[in-house]
Amino acid sequence: MKGVVAVLGFILILVSLHAELAIGDPAPPISVKEWIKGGPVDITAGGGKNIYIVEFWAVSWPPSLEAIPHLTELQKKYKDRGVMVMGLTSEAPSLVKLFVQKNSAKMDYAVGIDERDTAYKAYMEPFDQDGLPHAFIIDKEGRLVWQGHPMGSLDKAVEEVLSGKFNLEAAKKYDRLGKLQKQYIETVNAPATRSHAAELGATVVSELGTNAAGLNAFAWRILTDHRVEHRDVALALKAARVAYELGGSKDPAIVDTYARALFESGEKQAAIQQQKAAIALTKDEGQRIEFESTLKKYQRLLRESAN
Repeated sequence: MKGVVAVLGFILILVSLHAELAIGDPAPPISVKEWIKGGPVDITAGGGKNIYIVEFWAVSWPPSLEAIPHLTELQKKYKDRGVMVMGLTSEAPSLVKLFVQKNSAKMDYAVGIDERDTAYKAYMEPFDQDGLPHAFIIDKEGRLVWQGHPMGSLDKAVEEVLSGKFNLEAAKKYDRLGKLQKQYIETVNAPATRSHAAELGATVVSELGTNAAGLNAFAWRILTDHRVEHRDVALALKAARVAYELGGSKDPAIVDTYARALFESGEKQAAIQQQKAAIALTKDEGQRIEFESTLKKYQRLLRESAN
């Protein structure tokens, strides 16, 4: 009976993931309770002429505040080309009003209250995002075409959307792979769905192809994600080894991941040699300290296993 329930649960996951928001889909409607600055902004009214940047932030979370000047500059730069920036938060209007009043000059874009996190749930949760700040781009056709940190590649994406050079199909593939990895995490622990998880993992590795950074990230996720109780070390080693062979042998982070996958697979001497290589490659002092600590751990565990 437990097996049947688990399989049914897996099917429900498949259905829910298939139905949830994805890159390229029409952007969900946004209903703002109160506009603290600017607005009202209606994303359904700008079809064919406006591009919207929807950013989720919080006064009480310092990393959110670091993106404000950047978003203001972006709004000024692209305002005449139909780009509209809005920052949404579910915090108390009184708190937000006070902050905006004190920072009016450097926060020169629309700011609204997302009551009960309605927009947050519609936009953030389907992409397994919970970190702030986080931004989304809605194109002139009303499609959600990009999501990520506003201090990342947002500017590049906006410019590409405006110029018609944005590769939506590549963005869709990237999003699909992210959702497959999310589904993998959600199914790998239960014995009844583990075979399905293995199929998903193999699909992720196959579709990542020659994307060394993506393969490395997936391997690291399998090996370290706290939600993963059953770690498919063989799959992690396969992804890490491909990333390494694709030129990652020159990248200290990829070599470090490969070393961990080797160690977890029982190839401890090989892991130690790769960890030493990662240390030799890194030029970042903080990373060096971390890698050296990992090396000492591997050496200690190897000695203990020999006794």
